[in-house]
Amino acid sequence: MIKLERGAAPSFFESPQFIQAKMQLEKDFNEGGRQQRLKFNISFIPRIKSYLMENFHRKCMYCETKLGVSDEGTVDPFRPRSGARGLDKTKYASTHYWWLYYEWDNMMLSCSTCNLKYKRDFFPLEDEGFRAAVGTKGEELLNERPLLIDPCLDNPEEHLSFSEDGTVSALTPKGQVSIEVLGLNRQPLIYERKESAIDLRSKLRTLEKKIVDRSVAEPLILYIDKLFSRSELEYSAVQRAVFASWYEKNIFNWDRLKNKIKNISSSVHKSGQQKTVSDEKLSEISETFSEFKRFSIKSFKIVNFKSIKELEISILPSSSTTDEQYRESWLLILGDNGIGKSSILQALTLALCGAKQIEKLDLDVMDFLKRGEESGCILIHSYENEGPIELNFNKKGFRSSISDPPTYILAYGSTRLLPKEPIFPDSDKEPFTNVRNLFDYTISLEDPNLWLGSLDNEEFTNRAVPAFYDVLALRGNDKLHRTDGRINISQYNTDNELEDTSDGYKTVVALVSDIMQTLSSDLAGYHNTNGIVFIDEIGNHLHPRWRAKIVGALRNAFPKLQFIVTTHEPLCLRGLSHGEVAVMVRDKNHEVRCIGKELLPDHSAMSVEQLLTSDLFGLIDVMDSDVEKSFEEYYELLSKGKEALNDDEKIKMEGLKNHLQAKELLGNTLREQVLFEAIDTTIAQKIREDGFKVQETLKKETVDYVKGIIQGTYKDIL
Repeated sequence: MIKLERGAAPSFFESPQFIQAKMQLEKDFNEGGRQQRLKFNISFIPRIKSYLMENFHRKCMYCETKLGVSDEGTVDPFRPRSGARGLDKTKYASTHYWWLYYEWDNMMLSCSTCNLKYKRDFFPLEDEGFRAAVGTKGEELLNERPLLIDPCLDNPEEHLSFSEDGTVSALTPKGQVSIEVLGLNRQPLIYERKESAIDLRSKLRTLEKKIVDRSVAEPLILYIDKLFSRSELEYSAVQRAVFASWYEKNIFNWDRLKNKIKNISSSVHKSGQQKTVSDEKLSEISETFSEFKRFSIKSFKIVNFKSIKELEISILPSSSTTDEQYRESWLLILGDNGIGKSSILQALTLALCGAKQIEKLDLDVMDFLKRGEESGCILIHSYENEGPIELNFNKKGFRSSISDPPTYILAYGSTRLLPKEPIFPDSDKEPFTNVRNLFDYTISLEDPNLWLGSLDNEEFTNRAVPAFYDVLALRGNDKLHRTDGRINISQYNTDNELEDTSDGYKTVVALVSDIMQTLSSDLAGYHNTNGIVFIDEIGNHLHPRWRAKIVGALRNAFPKLQFIVTTHEPLCLRGLSHGEVAVMVRDKNHEVRCIGKELLPDHSAMSVEQLLTSDLFGLIDVMDSDVEKSFEEYYELLSKGKEALNDDEKIKMEGLKNHLQAKELLGNTLREQVLFEAIDTTIAQKIREDGFKVQETLKKETVDYVKGIIQGTYKDIL
């Protein structure tokens, strides 16, 4: 991080449309009885982002990583727009800082990692009592005494010290908080800064040896001039530190070239600020941040868990939606019944819930260790932490690398019932966890009426209701309210008790209420709370209309929760992006494997029929189960080759052929029948030989192979 010059606001900030957007936001906030979250006008974001890109040289203003194809960057509100979190976990500024959303001085260009994985809704102050009143702008905001470096107002060199090994250390409390909030010592950054430092150090060594060689000296002089006079070079801060260290030992050599360079000496002498705070104080700040639960799954590996021998899956990083609102990535797992979808959820839950919760679950490890194996393990890597979380298990039991969960962990099985004797909620669970239902279907969800009815008015109105507003897609004058302890929904000019609504409503409300009750210990709005939720068969108990919108509904209400779910319902794919779906299959050795983004088609624009016949679901066609079963048996026999069939199998194949022929599925004319048989035989044998292959690959290989057959064996017939 280096000092930056913001410059004047873009001219369109004075346009009637922009001014109207600011006025509308203020009007919405002051509207009495509002239940939905504030909505922000997103139409200006592309222009703002373009202006920031040009003004700040396409670099993250925090970590100095160049933005481009792999990370297009985000517009980050320096003071967060929908609630702010400080160092005191008992306080949360839920009404801050929406009024700064359209203020030029509050707009930062950030990489997605700094913004979406680390900074999130953090904006710590020296004292929460300094938090500005709603509506405060301009220089008065400095009275808050923020602990996060603003590179356009502060001089980062006064707070941060960069080393040639790529690490950054704090000189002040503000520096330490900035390192923690932004993750400035995350491993990939350390590596890139170190490489940048090594490169410059190498150039300087060459200069020492060839100080009189103009072909060596002049390019480096220009480079150093740019390094100190402009901010466009990647990782400028560490390079400046490298040069400052070299300069102290080579003043004489550099002075010989000084007349050829501008704006360098004064900048160099400003480097090397002294630490103004004790190491104990900095450690105390780090310890405070370790208590905040920032964790999301980057990848995982499962070994010898139930039917799974070895399986590795990666999850996409967080993304920003069109309005630059951070949302966590999902993973939806598809696969046939019995292939191990539920096992994946159980494995991840056990690895993340911590040793204390595992002990309370009182599980028999032999129910989870793959038959015939001595031991197994689960490794989970996160985007926010360097080392993996590890769960090892053998015949003696489970051994977890963590005692407590790294974030909120919630897990639901395929049966999710409301409490009714003898089925009741889990009464013995660790803080931040709610997982027993995944392992025991006789554990119910919490009663939504009981919990919602117990909330005080502020909690109900400001936290619970906005989440339900998003989930249930309420709009206009729709309201959620309480009457005599019962939850009512006012919609379409009618008022109904929650108990009297459709089964789809009740099912969704029960799940959402159970999620919120677990998350309620975090004081942030539910749209700002982080955690991981596992749901088996997410489409169960839902009407088709709800299956199609359940993902979008949960994403709207809980954008910062990472959901990992299973389903065999094509409608449940609605609301997911390409890369958020994985398909579980068995290879030719009958081992469970995963087909990921690289091999799967983009489902986002597919119809339901196209989904069913794509690689995502693997159905031969949209046909009845009897015909599909006949095709599977027919393909199985074809794959063996006619010469390898015994008499019974030959009779069976002939019967299947006649059955399918009667339905006009194997061609009508001799010409079509010969061609269909060649194609079907080729597909069947390739599946047998190669294990699973995605359809596009299989289609191309089959077409090429059948062309050869047609031009050879069947040339005369066709």
